[in-house]
Amino acid sequence: MFSGWMIGSFLISLAMAWHIIRNGRSQLWLLGLALASFTGYGPFVWIAYLVFAVIPDFFNSHGARKFRAGLKEVADPGRAYREAKRDAERVGSADSKRLLAEESLKRGLYADAVALYESAMSGPLGEGDPTLLKGMARAKLLAGDPVASEQWFLKLKELDPKAFDTDSELDYARALEEQGRTDEAVVQYERVTPRYSGEEARVRFALLLQKTGKIDRAQALFREAIDAVQDAPSYYRSRQTEWVKIAKQNLR
Repeated sequence: MFSGWMIGSFLISLAMAWHIIRNGRSQLWLLGLALASFTGYGPFVWIAYLVFAVIPDFFNSHGARKFRAGLKEVADPGRAYREAKRDAERVGSADSKRLLAEESLKRGLYADAVALYESAMSGPLGEGDPTLLKGMARAKLLAGDPVASEQWFLKLKELDPKAFDTDSELDYARALEEQGRTDEAVVQYERVTPRYSGEEARVRFALLLQKTGKIDRAQALFREAIDAVQDAPSYYRSRQTEWVKIAKQNLR
């Protein structure tokens, strides 16, 4: 008769073996796991795998790096910008300039961001990089040049349709709106709003509809944005605070 410990050990070893295979770990881990399971030393292999493989991977993951970067920014506002600026000055690569441009956008330095993207794209392959195209299009939009922004977004869409994601689609709609091309902007907002993750697209669309006199539809969208966060997880509500506030201010 199998004991609870035997069943539990088997399930843990099975999960560990799946993790080893899925992540392309050395086959020595599988061999060690198999030998340890037969000799009763399985827990030691589990701990070793956690310490030497799983935990280091976790701390090097994108999510963990983003979390650490957030903590650094809270402790030392402006640190990320200073480090990016230092790297751009020392290295001068297209990637270092892109990172500094992204930090510049976060700080409202839109003209600086445009100049950095232009410099990063000055090489022969510069306009073939979707990340740079997307960054330039957004920088132009925020710098008050929606015509140029639209042109860059169209280049991005032509070069790599997959890179023309919902964030790009929303900014493209804004570029059309800021040019006064309201009908085209409405069509673009209609396309992106149902697929956009967050309430920004819905609220921006509602504001445009309200401005054009389509009050009922605008009010319905404001209400949808408010209702969407009512029972949502706290992390989602915190991220949508700005847009929910705008929706409430405009709801009649």
